[in-house]
Amino acid sequence: MKNVFQKQLRRDFGEQEYRNFVRMCHAELKGQNPEKLSYERKPIYYSMYETLQQETPEKLKKRSERLMETMYKAFQIGRHFWGITLFYVVANVVLIGLDLEYFVTCAGLVAMGACFLYKLVEFLTNKYCFVDAYLIMIYKTVLEKLSPSPLKIQD
Repeated sequence: MKNVFQKQLRRDFGEQEYRNFVRMCHAELKGQNPEKLSYERKPIYYSMYETLQQETPEKLKKRSERLMETMYKAFQIGRHFWGITLFYVVANVVLIGLDLEYFVTCAGLVAMGACFLYKLVEFLTNKYCFVDAYLIMIYKTVLEKLSPSPLKIQD
């Protein structure tokens, strides 16, 4: 299962370029503290900057909007997971408490377990995607640098 950041990066840059970014990221982070260098001094930043530099302001704006939607979606997955977990526990207790036929209870528990397992994998995949979150942060920085500022101060 792919996390939402990985899907966004693959959609915006393509499969090959995404793999190239991940390779550069692993090489960059190997044996280094990522907080030591600013984003602008990293090869990934230069590569993304070169790719996006030729785009029109409208396309950059669309990319920024899609990026914000993706970040919101990742936030929502984390936020909703605890409600899903609570619902799963309560539904299991209620199903067991209904004292239905054994096979019906087991089928219901298996079905809810499968659904919960899917949501758990989705949550963990999105929560622990350090490399993709790191790439998204660099991508966001590049977009902010290339996008024209929305408010211009006039003298």
